[in-house]
Amino acid sequence: MPLSHRHLAAWYQVLAQQLEAGLTLVEALQSSRGTGAPAAGLEKMAAVITNGGSVDDALRAGDPWIPFADQRSLSAAADSGRLPLTLRHLAARHAEVWAAQRRVVLACLYPLGVLHVGLLLFPITRMIDWEKGFLWSTTAYLHALAWELIPLWTIIVTVILLARRHHPLLTCVARLMPAVRSYVRTQALADFSFALGNFLSAGVPIGRAWATTGLISHSSHLKAAAKAMEATVNQGQAPGQFLASWACFPPDFVALYRTGETTGQLETNLSRLSAQNQEAANAALARATLLYPAVVFLIVAGGVVYFVITFYAGYLKMITGFAE
Repeated sequence: MPLSHRHLAAWYQVLAQQLEAGLTLVEALQSSRGTGAPAAGLEKMAAVITNGGSVDDALRAGDPWIPFADQRSLSAAADSGRLPLTLRHLAARHAEVWAAQRRVVLACLYPLGVLHVGLLLFPITRMIDWEKGFLWSTTAYLHALAWELIPLWTIIVTVILLARRHHPLLTCVARLMPAVRSYVRTQALADFSFALGNFLSAGVPIGRAWATTGLISHSSHLKAAAKAMEATVNQGQAPGQFLASWACFPPDFVALYRTGETTGQLETNLSRLSAQNQEAANAALARATLLYPAVVFLIVAGGVVYFVITFYAGYLKMITGFAE
């Protein structure tokens, strides 16, 4: 499983600093322990290069914990001698994504806490009998609690694992959810713009840059568009004039890409597109972290209202019985 965004950002930043200071890649790898990267993996990568392997071979040795997209970017940068610059770009990108994820986690803690409190109290309400009183049973309580918490925890763990692995199933589910659907679309375009600009900055030819960016993209629409743009470049044509025919590229992407293509500022414009779409993705994520916790809170509040009504209904029934 890939390292977390926080650890990747720290590791890339240290590697860039050490390479810029004049260390060889082997020395930089060996001295970058303590940043979250596995020590055994770093030694394995250094050994591959020491034994005559390429940077690409070393990155493949770290395959389980280095994201595939990062491997392609770093391999291309090493071939063109722009590894420190690419490392800094990747470090900034992972730091930004980690900051967004942290905001989401913090926003979800309170509603999840409220939901758990509600689930802890709900089995107790079922033990109130208005004829016999409060009938506590530890076994019944734990059994009811298990039926509530285990499915909830299973869903949470499954979502986390699918998100870490970028599983397409999670993307399909997210596209059906309001606010989250907008986040998935804009985040995919932000990642695509960043990767394409990063490959071009690393000196990758534009046709290969489009092909590789499509390969690492998690969007099926962007994959198809990238493949078509690669064919366009191979035919000797510029991709800019064909982008508008693909719905996955909004007008602002098309306009900035064409401008960059014409003025020679394509890498700069792609970086600007990445930042714009990342900002839009963060805004969509912020809306989602307001909407869905509010839904959870309303569900818990509805349960509380139901409990109160049930309690007073039972109490009134008991009083009526005494009166009769």
